[in-house]
Amino acid sequence: MTLTLELSPEREAALKAHAQARGMSVEEWLLELTKPTGPAAARSLQDELTPEEWVRQFNAWVEGHDRTTPPLSDEAISRESIYRDRF
Repeated sequence: MTLTLELSPEREAALKAHAQARGMSVEEWLLELTKPTGPAAARSLQDELTPEEWVRQFNAWVEGHDRTTPPLSDEAISRESIYRDRF
């Protein structure tokens, strides 16, 4: 299947930057995004990828998260906060 997308120059630049950060072409990265997800997909990836490729994809996944998200407070993750009705 061939798809044609009309992208603004800004969106095109963003796609290229995301792909480059993962060491991939835009086409490779978009194909990666369309792969199935979930436990079965993870097991098959472990079987298909070399340890080096697994590390590369894991690092790409890590880098894909927003680093400006503030961490949860100690109160927010405390046992007392999670199980209020038990304390």
